[in-house]
Amino acid sequence: MKFNLDLKSIIALATILFAIAGFYYTTKNNKHILSLEIKALQTENHDVRKRLDSLDKKTNRMNKQLRELKQ
Repeated sequence: MKFNLDLKSIIALATILFAIAGFYYTTKNNKHILSLEIKALQTENHDVRKRLDSLDKKTNRMNKQLRELKQ
């Protein structure tokens, strides 16, 4: 099985292969960046959740003290 490729065919094939390789590596890099951003947002979300829980506890304590003062 012998392939006879002229210069135009070789250039076209190489161009297609480079485009596919570039798309693959760009997509892989973007996926990595997005995964890092997701991790950062999850950490931030966790911190905000902890602060909200703390505020809920303080609010509940203050409401309890107010109810006791009213009695």
